[in-house]
Amino acid sequence: HQRERGGRERDGEEAQVDYGEGPMVRYAASGKYRRTRLFVMTLAHSRKAVRLLTWQSSTRIWAQLHEQSFRRLGGATATVVLDNLREGVITPDIYEPPLNPLYRDVLAHYGVVALPCRVRDPDRKGKVESGIHHTQRALRGQRFESLDEAQAWLDHWDERWADTRIHGTTKRQVAAMFADERPHLRALPVEPFRYYAFGE
Repeated sequence: HQRERGGRERDGEEAQVDYGEGPMVRYAASGKYRRTRLFVMTLAHSRKAVRLLTWQSSTRIWAQLHEQSFRRLGGATATVVLDNLREGVITPDIYEPPLNPLYRDVLAHYGVVALPCRVRDPDRKGKVESGIHHTQRALRGQRFESLDEAQAWLDHWDERWADTRIHGTTKRQVAAMFADERPHLRALPVEPFRYYAFGE
């Protein structure tokens, strides 16, 4: 895992991913409001984030959210740092936790290596956790009539506020830092990943 002197991540080197609680959204089938899940991918260098909402999670949805994020960013990072979520990691392990095969194959399609956090190392993905917390603060008290409406609100907030803010650590605008980082992202494959079902 390469870093510049002083611990600063290199352009295009690392993304951090995690889930948090999303806003309440009306679920069409029941007509009632339900809590969504908020997926966030944050680039460790520029702090540019992709925020996506989903009703539920599975290994396939987790992998598809990565694909959508890479496509929104216009490229992929060399590595992705994740928690020991069951969608990505079969069994947490101190040394080499086995990855879920579908997730591993999707990342390989994009030329990305997964770096699961070591057990009891919560600070390893602090950038994405910080991104989740400040997204949740912006969403506090909000209710939406559909997932599309909620996603559109989030995209607008991202563009108007999250990307234009001056980041406290870097002292630079997130959008400006991402403009520098984007050319260093890995080129996306022409074809999206072909999903398959697997079982024992």
